Amino acid sequence: MQIFFVAGESSGDTHGAHLVSALREACPGLECEGLGGVQMEAAGMKLRYDLAGRAIMGFTEVIRSLGFLRRLFHDTVARLKEMRPDCLVLIDYPGFNIRLAKQAKAMGIPVVYYISPQIWAWKKGRIHTLAAVVEKMLVILPFEQALYQKVGVDCTYVGHPLFDHLPSVPRSGRLRGGMVIGLLPGSREQEIARILPLLLEVAAGIAKQHPDARFIAPCVDATREAQIKAIAADFPVETCIGGAYDVLDAARFCLVASGTATLETCLFGVPMVIVYRISPLSYWLARMLVDIKYIGIVNILAGKCIVPEFVQHGACVQNVLPAALELIEETPARAHMLDELAMVKASLGGPGASARASAEVLKVIQES
Repeated sequence: MQIFFVAGESSGDTHGAHLVSALREACPGLECEGLGGVQMEAAGMKLRYDLAGRAIMGFTEVIRSLGFLRRLFHDTVARLKEMRPDCLVLIDYPGFNIRLAKQAKAMGIPVVYYISPQIWAWKKGRIHTLAAVVEKMLVILPFEQALYQKVGVDCTYVGHPLFDHLPSVPRSGRLRGGMVIGLLPGSREQEIARILPLLLEVAAGIAKQHPDARFIAPCVDATREAQIKAIAADFPVETCIGGAYDVLDAARFCLVASGTATLETCLFGVPMVIVYRISPLSYWLARMLVDIKYIGIVNILAGKCIVPEFVQHGACVQNVLPAALELIEETPARAHMLDELAMVKASLGGPGASARASAEVLKVIQES
């Protein structure tokens, strides 16, 4: 049995790795191959290209990378024609993956889409394209299942795979001690370049009020660590490679770029504010195309703004610092946020998403 996977971002690589592990445990002879990252490779997938390691964000950045993406797409289509896998498993990354799903459908290869594109936020018409090309949709947010079932898609809510990932990551407790403030500017070069300078300004303001505060930034690798240290210059920021959960385990408060990190921070029960900046053109296009009230998944799940969001021009030290200080100290706002974060966590169920997703993938293969 052969399965081809495609994951294009760091979080997709993480969740894909747990899915690969669950599938190989259920089916020891399974051969896995695809595009993803080093975590999927470590789980037993033959990695054709580290797409997650070259994650591309923003409209303008994607445009600049079109030549590379086009070549990779054609290479992947050719590999699918040669390999004829029993199933193609696509993990988020819609710009690339929806096009690939169409090609696989034409070849008669069953397509399972794990972790839905955000059709509830933008390009809502994609749901009809997905209905035409996927054999099975596996969603990780509770409200998504009804959206797909409404248009006749065979869809199963499997729960959020972060509950599978959190217990598997060892936490040493090495960062505990004192007032730890987490700085999480994202994992991509462009994100860090745009967001970290503001986080450092806010951190400097926090340090004036709390001289004992320790500021710690997790890094995905040595390259991003060097970038963070270069931007921080003389400001005392501690860094740790691959230690995001150690930071969250120790943190009293976090400044977080929008993305999976906001949900991870929520699951650790750490108060936060969300700060996000993208290129001016990408922001303008997003305003034109994205139809959603909040950018933070925690707020989307709550259906209201429980975590302050500071985006683009609103992301300035004058706005962010007062909100940060209020949540660092023992205030009613901090207590209220802790209660709200606990309710969001409870709404996502518990562990087992990867095993449930694995069972659904194998069911599709058996029935095809």
